Amino acid sequence: MSDDSSKDSELVLELGCSSDLGAVASLLGANDLPTADVEQHLETFVLAKLHGDLVGVVGVEIYCEVGLLRSLCVGESHRGRGTGRALLSAIDSVMATRGVRDVYLLTTTAARFFEREGFATIPRDLAPPAICQTMEFRSLCPESATFMGKGVPLVAHYVPRTLLRLREDIPGARMWQVQMQQTMITYFEVEAGVRFETHQHDGEQITTVVDGELYFEIGQNVFRVGPGDAITIPPRVLHAVFTTNQPARAFDSWSLPFPR
Repeated sequence: MSDDSSKDSELVLELGCSSDLGAVASLLGANDLPTADVEQHLETFVLAKLHGDLVGVVGVEIYCEVGLLRSLCVGESHRGRGTGRALLSAIDSVMATRGVRDVYLLTTTAARFFEREGFATIPRDLAPPAICQTMEFRSLCPESATFMGKGVPLVAHYVPRTLLRLREDIPGARMWQVQMQQTMITYFEVEAGVRFETHQHDGEQITTVVDGELYFEIGQNVFRVGPGDAITIPPRVLHAVFTTNQPARAFDSWSLPFPR
């Protein structure tokens, strides 16, 4: 990983997507960082862009409550401006709002930088099983790389919309989620004519519709939930959800345990 440091007032931090792959791979490759498996994790990368140009990147691989921090890199011409720490703060928000409690990394050159950021060196044989199975741990980083870790801090996190990109849940439905240790909320947009087949959750669910309408099929009853309406669903209650001739936007609130 490359050490760095931006106070560029127009710096934009956003989640990566497939169209960013070439620029991300080019930046990482120019700084001797692994690129072989970037594509499969790009949606949990945070990109720093200035006037539309990529100037920095950091990624995380998320495995339930643990994460692997990777690919922290800032272009040489933009170092010394705080970009690296801005990226670390943004990726902390991504991890904290996806339920990550502990984060680990491998580095060959920046151990002292990460020590200043709260990471401590850990023997490799104490790495969690999920981390041991990653390509970075198994093959992409040399055995000589320093293995480090820390707990994700339990602090308030501001999450701008650029870090809440919608992703497909089922065909015709897109969502994002924000999760803490005890609560979770999901926002979703559902096209007309989409159906979530009968299912159940172990936690409580409250759904509030912003606009459009959702239909909840519970037992012999069908409930129409329109703008401003809410429906509460106790744990393990079977239900199906669908839209008819118009799309819907809605929020789900969840108690533990969260749906995976």
